[in-house]
Amino acid sequence: MKKMQGRVVCATNDKTVAVEVVRLAPHPKYKRRVRKKKTFQAHDPDNAFNVGDLVQLERSRPISKNKCFLAVPVPPRNTPRSDDAAADSAPPEAVVAVALQ
Repeated sequence: MKKMQGRVVCATNDKTVAVEVVRLAPHPKYKRRVRKKKTFQAHDPDNAFNVGDLVQLERSRPISKNKCFLAVPVPPRNTPRSDDAAADSAPPEAVVAVALQ
């Protein structure tokens, strides 16, 4: 099963977050892809997530009547470049100055 990702829509309960998962599914008659939303209750033992955070849901044992997922943070997609890679490339001004001489 593919791991689900969603946004936290409610974080008021203790150790629980409500996560809204959006998926694309074909419309039965028109065959156009439409967005379908579903809200899942997920376990957040440290109360680490706030409304708007992107989380990943992992299947776990049933924790309560409605909770059978564990909320895990999603690593950020845009990672900043390291200083080593930035130092290797010369700034454009230095390249132009060398070319003019």
